[in-house]
Amino acid sequence: MPEQYTKPFKGIVYNKEKIGDIASCVCPPYDVISDVRSYYKRNDFNAIRLELPQSIPSMDKYNVAKQTMDTWLQVGILKQDNEDTIYIMEQEFDFGGAIFLRRGFIALNKLDTKRILTHEETRKKAKEDRERLIATLKTYTSLIFGLYEDKNNEIEDLLISSKKDNIYDFMDEQAIRNRFYRMNDKGEISKLTALMDQRYIYIADGHHRLAVSYKLGISFVPLYLTNMYSSGIVILPYHRIIKFNGVKNIEDIFRALDNYGVIVKHELTDDNSIKRVMKYVSESEKLAFAFCSKDKPGNIYEFTQKNPIPMDNNLHDVLKTLKVNVIHKGVIKDILNISDEEISFTQDYSESVDALKKGSLDLAMFLPPTTVQEVKNIADNNLFMPPKSTFFYPKILTGLVFYKYA
Repeated sequence: MPEQYTKPFKGIVYNKEKIGDIASCVCPPYDVISDVRSYYKRNDFNAIRLELPQSIPSMDKYNVAKQTMDTWLQVGILKQDNEDTIYIMEQEFDFGGAIFLRRGFIALNKLDTKRILTHEETRKKAKEDRERLIATLKTYTSLIFGLYEDKNNEIEDLLISSKKDNIYDFMDEQAIRNRFYRMNDKGEISKLTALMDQRYIYIADGHHRLAVSYKLGISFVPLYLTNMYSSGIVILPYHRIIKFNGVKNIEDIFRALDNYGVIVKHELTDDNSIKRVMKYVSESEKLAFAFCSKDKPGNIYEFTQKNPIPMDNNLHDVLKTLKVNVIHKGVIKDILNISDEEISFTQDYSESVDALKKGSLDLAMFLPPTTVQEVKNIADNNLFMPPKSTFFYPKILTGLVFYKYA
């Protein structure tokens, strides 16, 4: 009998009779939460208490989370499902005036570096934090997000037609409609796992949780999986915001970039000014990006490459043409001579422009999005993108289902 890589499981879910509104109990995954306190205030049973716990004088934050989870299970706030199942999740959302639907499923997957392919380097501090949380709770509070290839939509067709119970149907704080189901036909679950066992998994989000899972020697981990060819896939870019250690002005930037491309100035009057420029940047076949400076905060500059940007000859060809890598490594670090400690990451145009106007930032570089094909090419060649190269939108909410592995 062939080895099984994909398995159903008995998830831990909120008891709807005890919590009231599920929308007030979920939160984003740990790495995109900026205002922790708002989720603490939202509901006494918000999943933030497990995902980003707070220490108390007598106990570290990881044991606080364990005590919280143990209590919630004891009093029935959380309960474990009686039967092994696979969970289906649909997220319906408006992006750029169009409606998208991303449909995926949550199952356990066997850890295997030959089958589960990554594209992003991990950072030590984030790994240490997730390792302590997962090991203390013996539980995954949030899910690893993976993509699979299915041009014929076999899996998604099965998800649509399968017999299932609706657990939740709600709008979240970002006006995203979330529908969450439990599959209840064992034959259909077996068919789904057999279809998935034939496929590679490309990690979209959760590289730190994945790395920790290998280190802890956990055999099977919970993944949310969706078809990389689905029309519901939206990848947003992370932009680079820069605070110089030394003195650099906009003229220095112009001089450094002048040999490599054409710079066009646009007046920056509102968010629509940025959106128009970014539409060009995103759709340009040539390498393009936009930037703003605190020296001229009323302008946004559009750069389009005309001459090759120098890249390390030893780099793999895939990395030499990966737009986010050429901009991050070739332009920002090499041509503009900006160091890692000067660079931070954001997704918010308006916040960046406000910070430039106030003088708390020196430069904002707005990048085009990475494509699914680029993610696949990087993973297939066992390569890594620069940090913060992809933001798969929307994120998978924390709190819909938890997985206790021991």
